[in-house]
Amino acid sequence: MSVVKVPDASGKTITLLEWNGRFYPQFPPEVVMNVPSVKFRDDDVLLCSYAKSGTHWMSEICRMLIHGRTDIEVKPKGHFMLEIMPQETLDKEPSPRLLNTHYRFDRLPTDLKTKKTKIIYIRRNPKDVVVSFYNHTLKLKRWYEYEGEFKDYFELFLDGKLDYGSWFDYVKDWEKIIAENSDLPILDCTYEDLKEDPVREIGRIANFLGVERNENLFKSIAESCSIDIMRTRLKDHFQFVEDGMNLVCRKGETGDWKNWFTVAQNERFDQIYKQRMVDSKLKFKFTL
Repeated sequence: MSVVKVPDASGKTITLLEWNGRFYPQFPPEVVMNVPSVKFRDDDVLLCSYAKSGTHWMSEICRMLIHGRTDIEVKPKGHFMLEIMPQETLDKEPSPRLLNTHYRFDRLPTDLKTKKTKIIYIRRNPKDVVVSFYNHTLKLKRWYEYEGEFKDYFELFLDGKLDYGSWFDYVKDWEKIIAENSDLPILDCTYEDLKEDPVREIGRIANFLGVERNENLFKSIAESCSIDIMRTRLKDHFQFVEDGMNLVCRKGETGDWKNWFTVAQNERFDQIYKQRMVDSKLKFKFTL
């Protein structure tokens, strides 16, 4: 494993870890490399997503469903992230644990298949992902040391030269995993469906988790997990805070890419998307 500086077209660099041909954030190297060896419990639940696809949102929803109420202790998802927290720290968490990661399937813990761990997979339209990921990378200077412009980050995203690699490879990989592993309990969710009808989607998640909850709780969770309330809940308990603002919970919108993409960028993105996703059956909502 080595620390690398990935240059954009203007020479600005993103500082990342490189391990076995893939890029990761500058998390503790020994933890990053140990993820495939993490030991699961029988009742663990694993949240999986490409970065900036709604993992914090989903984590809050699931924790409230598991506890059966909304007034739960604030624990940001980083406390349960496989590539941040060492095994001995995760082992101290009471069951059932709600763990999470942005890793590709082939580097997830080998325990996954033998334990038949429940997986909640959330995906988001890539145009909003790149905008959110850019703002995330730009603001977290102590992690990424990046000062580039969106036009150059946009190209890095299309080329997959970011932490966690190509969005296209990630979602197509999961599409294949879901299709070919019917024995694995995987719930496929989208950020846009959760945004469009949160009560319906929270009901789906509750059913998958096997917890009996009523619609009143679903509505209460939907309200408690709105972006404004989440931002307030997490800001005093999260390491990525600057000038009182949570740098991870940004806008929580669908369609914000329209405020960032030029016409030329949008046309280029659509062209690349069509080429890279030609064999995929996945559908994404780019606006609501």
